[in-house]
Amino acid sequence: MKKALLRALETYIPPPAPRINQYKRCDVFRCGHDAHRQFNSSVSVYHVLKIKQCYPHGCVWFKWHCRKLENGKRCHRKFKHVGKACTSCPHFYDVKVIKRPEVMMGEQEFNHFMKELKAFESWIHERNGKLVSCLGTVNSVKPRYSLIQTRKKLSITFDGYLLNFHDSCIDKDIFHDILYVPITHFQQKRWRFARGDSLHFVGTFSVRHGLIIIEHIRSIEVLQRGEPCSWTDCKARIAQRTGSLLPFQFVQCYSCDKGVLIHVKSDEHQRGSRRRMLCLEGIADPRWCWYRTEKLIQCDMCGDETDRTS
Repeated sequence: MKKALLRALETYIPPPAPRINQYKRCDVFRCGHDAHRQFNSSVSVYHVLKIKQCYPHGCVWFKWHCRKLENGKRCHRKFKHVGKACTSCPHFYDVKVIKRPEVMMGEQEFNHFMKELKAFESWIHERNGKLVSCLGTVNSVKPRYSLIQTRKKLSITFDGYLLNFHDSCIDKDIFHDILYVPITHFQQKRWRFARGDSLHFVGTFSVRHGLIIIEHIRSIEVLQRGEPCSWTDCKARIAQRTGSLLPFQFVQCYSCDKGVLIHVKSDEHQRGSRRRMLCLEGIADPRWCWYRTEKLIQCDMCGDETDRTS
């Protein structure tokens, strides 16, 4: 008996550790650039290593200044801030600024992270563009929009829906992170997906903007139903017209069921953020969001009722 047990222990292969999206970790780097202040200077691994590629040398830009405006004098061309048209002015000058991302962990921990990142990249490269089997419970269903930006106007298009899963299984690997699954109008109309639905499906594995996405899903099997379906094409098109584009990306809006991050498709001459936050509730300023306050009050009331009955 002991020999059989020892033999079994020798041949036992432990299950692989759950995987997370190493690209979206925000506990590795910190950057003091002005663009990251609204996010408490936290930046993702993907932004630092893949988009800006600013570690360890940093990124360089030139900050524009005007001697007249800084001394409280008026611009002779009636400008109120420094812009591209000021570069030929004798009062214009620029300052070279270098910002280097700061590593928020010790050397040993950072070396361990780099090994995990290398293993994660190997894992996604093996699956990128291939069919995978997925199993998970829907965390949220939201309409999927795009923002068309031209010189004359902004227009929002309705592109279908987006499911996301917080914990899922991709093939035989447990994925303890957010998985995104875009679906069409027809798939939502047929299956009426909602939060809490347990699904099994097959789709194409892809990585876009550092996100893990399963596209073109098929062979869908609903294992268990969750909440009642809340999104239809009619409701999504109403939200498309009544929703408000927020002036900046507020941190609390990411976890809100009324906040949708949309990609910007702009003319080649137009510059700006590649993503904008859309509030489906129509709130123009997230600092005065009554919807979030109402949710917090409801949670407090539910907690008080639970305490009374217990």
